[in-house]
Amino acid sequence: MKIIPIIFLGALLAFPSSANENSSIGYKTVDLALQALKNKDGTNLSVQGGWTIIEDKEESNLVLWSFTPESHAAHPAAIKRKVLEKNQAIYIQMSALCQAKKAECDKLMKEFEQLNKNIMKGSG
Repeated sequence: MKIIPIIFLGALLAFPSSANENSSIGYKTVDLALQALKNKDGTNLSVQGGWTIIEDKEESNLVLWSFTPESHAAHPAAIKRKVLEKNQAIYIQMSALCQAKKAECDKLMKEFEQLNKNIMKGSG
């Protein structure tokens, strides 16, 4: 069995400073991202525990989008995780747009960072 190490590249958290500016996820707002991805050909949408999960591709890389449910303290928020392979290692590049209070957004990012670490432990 081939073991491929996974490396977490860190997270970018964006708080939109201007309505004319794209965030680190490529969309101005969480709602615009959700609507665009729902309407994009080739995406797979599912709902897991109230979260909207969308699988997409950028170039040949898998991209997993996670959108908070309305009941979540950090709602609205979108987390984009791109899975990259380079030199036989898997990397998770994460960025997010969170339009809730900073403390709730920071907590959400810590939860996803831990989730990514758990994924890395499980693969090695």
